Amino acid sequence: MTPIASRLDEIIGQLRHMLPTHTATAQAIDHHEPWEKIATKAIEDGYIEAADEFVQFVEACARRST
Repeated sequence: MTPIASRLDEIIGQLRHMLPTHTATAQAIDHHEPWEKIATKAIEDGYIEAADEFVQFVEACARRST
């Protein structure tokens, strides 16, 4: 795993703790879906409008939780 992919996994894990269990985004994370599918679920849940916003969304959530 590349350092970037490892960091993204770490940040997604931090995001998961902030999400309600019933959301599709949380369920996708729990099922270890690829980040692209998690991003799609985040769009469906209304957290973001486009998949390319996902990394910025996750990073912003992680910053808020620290």
